[in-house]
Amino acid sequence: MKRAMQGLMMASILMVGAIGIASAALPDPQDPQVVANMTFEQRLQMSKDLREQFKQATPEERREYRQKLHAKFKALSPEERKALREKMHAQWQALTPEQKKELRDNRKAMIAAMTPEERLEMKKEREEWMKAHPNEKEHWNKPMSN
Repeated sequence: MKRAMQGLMMASILMVGAIGIASAALPDPQDPQVVANMTFEQRLQMSKDLREQFKQATPEERREYRQKLHAKFKALSPEERKALREKMHAQWQALTPEQKKELRDNRKAMIAAMTPEERLEMKKEREEWMKAHPNEKEHWNKPMSN
C-alpha cells in the first residue's frame, strides 16, 4: 500500500512537471539589444531553438510571442531603434553568402511551420506597419543583397 501511494505521488509530480513544461512552450523574447550583441553562431542557434519551440507552440502562443517581441522594440527610443537597425544592417553585410542563406532558410522554415491563418495575420500586421511608416516602405521592400 505504501509503495502504491509513493508511486501515485511520483506520477502526480511528473504529470504536473510535464504540464508545466508543455504550457511554457515559448520563452519570453530576448531584448533586441542583447540579440544584436550575439555572434552569428549564437544567433543562429537561438533561432533554431526558437523554431523548434514554435513547432510545439499553439498559434495563440506564437501570436503572444510576436506581440511581446513588438513591445520590446517599441520600448526602445527612436535613437536606439535607429542605432540597432544600423548595427544589424552592418552585421548582415559582414556575413558570408552561406551564412545569409542559412539565416534565410531558417526564417522560411519558421514561417512554413505556421498555419495559413497565422501567415495571413502576419501579412496584415506587416501591411499595417507599412501604412504607419510610409518612409520605411521603400527600405523594407528592397531585396536583401548578398
